[in-house]
Amino acid sequence: MSWRSRFVRSVAAVAVGAGAGCWIRRRPTAADVIMSGMDGEEEDVYPAGVADHYVPMTESGMTCPRCRRRRRVAVYGGAFDPVTNGHLSCAAEIVHSGLADEVLMVPCGPRPDKPHMTTKATDRYVMLQIAVNTSFSPGFPVKVSDIEIYQPKAMATYDLLSSLRAQQPGVDFVFVVGSDWLQSGQDLRHWTSREGKTGERLVQEFDFLIIKRPGYDLPSNLDTFGPRFSVLSLPHGMNYVDSNVSSTEIRKRVAVSEQVREFMAGNHLTSADGLVPTGVLAYIQRQNLYRGQLRYKRSHVEEPMAEVYSFAD
Repeated sequence: MSWRSRFVRSVAAVAVGAGAGCWIRRRPTAADVIMSGMDGEEEDVYPAGVADHYVPMTESGMTCPRCRRRRRVAVYGGAFDPVTNGHLSCAAEIVHSGLADEVLMVPCGPRPDKPHMTTKATDRYVMLQIAVNTSFSPGFPVKVSDIEIYQPKAMATYDLLSSLRAQQPGVDFVFVVGSDWLQSGQDLRHWTSREGKTGERLVQEFDFLIIKRPGYDLPSNLDTFGPRFSVLSLPHGMNYVDSNVSSTEIRKRVAVSEQVREFMAGNHLTSADGLVPTGVLAYIQRQNLYRGQLRYKRSHVEEPMAEVYSFAD
């Protein structure tokens, strides 16, 4: 074994001992052998950044043999009508927190609490796919699910999480909610599903990750809402980067830009530029979404956290 390999072993041993994470071994590629001088034999487990031929256990989709921890997937549901940079920032910060190995963004299907939502679920799903696949690097663990968009009726939160659990029994699913859902008069234990009143089972069977929302303080005792609530926080003294760009504001700006464009040359949605991914703006324009909605948006008041939770009866 070369001195490089021995050096990597010694450095990695210290890093692993310090709790650098859990990793799975794999046989080095030809490029690994050339770069490190290894003999091509399978090596021990090390954290990423020390040697290129190690990959994180969370990328393998397996349960970690070192700590036996199951994979955690944060379920980030909402209308995403349309998805904004704020939604993407929130998903990224959940990953950065280390409280979930992956974020699954789930655009909703029908929403009885949003009777004026006219954008088809398939359009909202496509915009979300465009946003995720053009905003994040290929290996960044944020994905999009179509589990709700073909449902004929609204899918309650307990039904959604139960379906995901049935599909992936080896994964722990964490539901993302805003702090506005933990205010006086709000109680997730009263939520229902197709099985009836299942709110108590919901808070007992699943974890909840709370995102602090402006104007909505966190309750002093989270246990009053359920035993499995935790607040999103970032490690190493990092501060949460918040973007309060709402879908309502984007729809209004698109409608305003459309009216202006009728009187001016050009074909640009300038008032929404920088607030949503460029590909999403292009899709909105090509599909003629949100045209003629300005009057409705001026009079409509949307619920404060409508883009951050899946509908529950």
